[in-house]
Amino acid sequence: MLHTFEPFRQGTRELALISRDYTRTAVLDLISGEVIAEEADGSKGSGFCPVGVYVPDWWDVHHETTIPGAKYWTADAEWPVGDFGFVWGCHWGDDTSWKVQYLDLSRVQQSVITRDDRFGYVELATRDFRSPCIDPEGPQNGKSPPFIRVSKYQRRRSSVLST
Repeated sequence: MLHTFEPFRQGTRELALISRDYTRTAVLDLISGEVIAEEADGSKGSGFCPVGVYVPDWWDVHHETTIPGAKYWTADAEWPVGDFGFVWGCHWGDDTSWKVQYLDLSRVQQSVITRDDRFGYVELATRDFRSPCIDPEGPQNGKSPPFIRVSKYQRRRSSVLST
């Protein structure tokens, strides 16, 4: 089963990253059920077939006792805010290994998604990953995939891949 559904939030808007076409990702508004942004045909990611998507949220970078609206919650604690994500899959004609690409989701409200190969041609160790959306009791238990770690370093945002 493909893992191409990932709910996330931007501001007060409830969205989901999906792949309804075998070479593109899109953003679905969960309230209206409408696709509000989708990669264009012939985009840079053309020929890359998504099999999984992930958008980090605050659960991935904060201790589980830190919740929005709590006494010590700050605007800085709100990051990540759904402005970036990841898609992994394979290239047509490639071997059977999966690669990962970065998704810029900062302009989905303007119907724009961009994707790039900022990590290079890295083979992922995706074994044993099951999306929490499909298997909520699975080993991730709502956390990021084991091959992606999102963190802040000296107040700067970073993403690390494990291969």
